[in-house]
Amino acid sequence: MNNGPAPQHPHPGYGQPMRFAAPGYPGGQHPIPYRPVSRSRPALTRSQKTAALWAGAIGFPIMSLGLAIVITLLGWSAVIGLLTAVASQLDDTSADAARMLTEMDMIWSDYWWIFALVLLAGLVVWAIGYGASIGIAKIGNVNKAAGATWAGFGIASCAGFVLMWLGNIVYLMGAAVVAMLSSDGFGGASLIFNIVFVVLGIVVWAGAGALSWWWMAHCLRARHPAQRYASEPYYV
Repeated sequence: MNNGPAPQHPHPGYGQPMRFAAPGYPGGQHPIPYRPVSRSRPALTRSQKTAALWAGAIGFPIMSLGLAIVITLLGWSAVIGLLTAVASQLDDTSADAARMLTEMDMIWSDYWWIFALVLLAGLVVWAIGYGASIGIAKIGNVNKAAGATWAGFGIASCAGFVLMWLGNIVYLMGAAVVAMLSSDGFGGASLIFNIVFVVLGIVVWAGAGALSWWWMAHCLRARHPAQRYASEPYYV
């Protein structure tokens, strides 16, 4: 039995209040305020947290070592090249300076391959650390492993400058205390102190990388499936 066309109820636009017929309101319309549903991003799983921490603890020290080799080599090469260029342009170059320039040219001509080999080794070490970080993060299903690695490396590097400054102060104070308390001056006690300080420095450096990687994995974690639509607001 056909009772005629069904009444049309146009759907309101996004963010507009819905209205329905209700007695006691003008025109039988009752507004319902729009309330967006907020969903927080799912927290990192245990495997993701573990992978992010290990990726930073292993990747950051290795990447830092490779970068330190490259920067140190290029820095000293730039300084030596600048001094050589300035000395060669002087009009009153002494015999000793001329002999030094000649010897430096001979050293570069004979051993340039060592420079290239060390530079390549630094790049390889950095690549190993980067690959280890990406691999560990992907094994743990960390979202955007490459982005977390680059962002974590940047944050950990900034923290590293502060840690090196504080570590230098702690080392000088500790070395002074060891020198005053030990009877043999800078003998066995100083050697033990330096070994312990190096080990602690590596642990702290790895810890800075682990925390930085973990924080970036937390910031880049995947959204809730419903949050992938523009009409679904979310909060971090």
